[in-house]
Amino acid sequence: MNWFLIIVTCVVAVLVVLVSLYFVVNYQHPEDKNQAWIPKIVVLLGFSVAMWTILLFPLDVANQQACELNIPLSSCDTTLPMKTLWYAVYIANIAITFIAVPFSIFYYEADSDWGFFRRLLSGFLWACGTVFVLAILIAIPYAFAGYAEYSVQGARSGLLPVSYLGNTTYTYTNCIGLFSYFNGAAVTAPAVNGSLVALGYNCDTFVNRINDTWKQRVSIVVYAMAIVSTIGWVLFMVFGAIGIVALPIDAIRAFIARPRATITRSQYIDRARDLARRAKDVLALADALKREERERGRSWRWRRNIKALNAQLLSLEADEQELELVYPQSEDPDYKWVLTVIGFWLSFFGGLLGLALSICWILQIILYILIDPPVTPLLNDVFIKANDVFPLFGTLLFGLFAFYLQLAVVKGNFKFGLNLLIFRVHPMRKGATIMSSFLFNTALILLATTAAIQFCAFAFSLYADGTAVLDIFRHQLTSIQGIKYIYTENIFIYAFLAFAGLTLIYVVVRGPDRWKRTKLEDVYAM
Repeated sequence: MNWFLIIVTCVVAVLVVLVSLYFVVNYQHPEDKNQAWIPKIVVLLGFSVAMWTILLFPLDVANQQACELNIPLSSCDTTLPMKTLWYAVYIANIAITFIAVPFSIFYYEADSDWGFFRRLLSGFLWACGTVFVLAILIAIPYAFAGYAEYSVQGARSGLLPVSYLGNTTYTYTNCIGLFSYFNGAAVTAPAVNGSLVALGYNCDTFVNRINDTWKQRVSIVVYAMAIVSTIGWVLFMVFGAIGIVALPIDAIRAFIARPRATITRSQYIDRARDLARRAKDVLALADALKREERERGRSWRWRRNIKALNAQLLSLEADEQELELVYPQSEDPDYKWVLTVIGFWLSFFGGLLGLALSICWILQIILYILIDPPVTPLLNDVFIKANDVFPLFGTLLFGLFAFYLQLAVVKGNFKFGLNLLIFRVHPMRKGATIMSSFLFNTALILLATTAAIQFCAFAFSLYADGTAVLDIFRHQLTSIQGIKYIYTENIFIYAFLAFAGLTLIYVVVRGPDRWKRTKLEDVYAM
C-alpha cells in the first residue's frame, strides 16, 4: 500500500474536521451554546463530508499516478480503492442531506414543551417522509430510464484463415472486413461479398461512419448520484457563480474600506448611544408589526415592512461589528488592533490570489470546456508540468483549484442564501446563526458539492485521465438516458457563466453596502 498517501489523507481528513468545528463554534448563535448537540454533530459531519468530497478528487489523481504507466491500476498493489471511496462519500452525502438534515431540523424546531423522545419521533417521521419522496423520485425514473447510452462506431468483419493474411498474392488480405465467408478454395482467393463493401462494412470505420448506440443498465447507486448531481447543478450554477466573483472582490474591498485608526472612548460612547437609539427604533417597529399581524394578518404591506425591518436589523448588526473593530476591548487592546490590521492585509493578499484563481477558472471554462475542440488544455498542462518538477506539486496545485471552487460555493451560499420570492431564508452570520439555518445551508452546500466535483471532472479531464472520478462523472453520469443532453450541450455551464456575469455587473454597479450609507455617524470604520 502507498502509506505516504494514506498518512496524508488521514491528516487532511482530521484538519477538515477541525476547521469545520471552528466554523460551527464561531458562527453559532449564543442561545445554541452548550445545547442542540444532535444538529451540531450533523452540521459538523455535513461540512466535513462536503470538504472531503472535494479533496477526494486530488487524492484520486495522486492515487492514479502511484503506479508506473505500464502497470494497469487493477494490477497495482499501491493504489487505493477510489471507486469504492467515491460511492461511499456520495452515499454519505445523500444520507446526510435527505435523512440527517430533515431529522435534525424538525428535532430542533419541535415544540420546546415536548419531551426528548417526542422530539425524536417528530424528526424521525419527517425524515421518513423525505426518504419516501426521494425514493419515488429515483425509483420510478430508474425503472423506465435507468440506462446509459453510449454512441459507438462499429467495425464488422468476416472470418479468414490466418494463412491468407500473410499471402501477398491476394489483394484483399490487407482488410479482413471485406470477406463475409471463405469458400475453402486452395488456389483461388476467398470469395468477396460486394454488398458488405457497398454498405460500408469494411476496416476503415472512420471513413464509413458506422454509428451505433450501446445501451446498458446502470446501478441504482450511479443513477441516484446522477439525480442528486443534477439537483446540485441548479444550486451550483447560482452559488458557485456568485461566489467565484464575490469571493475575491469582497476580500479586496474589505481591505480598501478597512479602518485606518482606532477611535477615542468619547467617540465610542457617542456612537454606541446612536446604535442604542436605532436599536430602540427597530424594536418599536417590530412591536408595531406584531400588533398589525394580530389585527389585520400578513398583508403585502406587512411583508414589505418586515423585509425593511430585517434590512435595518442587518445594517445595525454590521455597524456594531465595525464599531467594535475601531475600539478594541480586551486586556491588551493594542495587541487586538494589530491582529485586526494583519487580518485585513491577509484578506487583501487572499483576495488577489482569489482573483487570479477566478480568472483562471473562467478561462478554463471558455477555452477548454465550451469551445470544441478545445483551444488549449490550459490548467491541465500546468498541472502536468508541475508534476514533472515534483510529483506532489501538480496534485497540490490541482487541489487548490478544486478547493477554491468549494469556497466559492460556500461564499455564494453565505452571501445571498436561498432567495424565495422577495425574502431571504436562513442567512449565515458570524456569532448569530441558529442551528436550523446551519442545517439548511449544510444541505445546500452538500448538494452543490456533487455538481462541483462533476464540474472539475469536465474542466480537468486531461489531467485526471484514468481516474475513478472521471469514469463515474465524465462517462457514466453524462450518458444516462433522459438527462445526458443537459450535460452534452453544456446547459449548466452556460448558465454558470451567465450568473457570474450578472454577479459582476451587480457588485460593480451597486458597490459595497458601505457606499450606500448616508449618515456620517454610521460610517464608524472610516
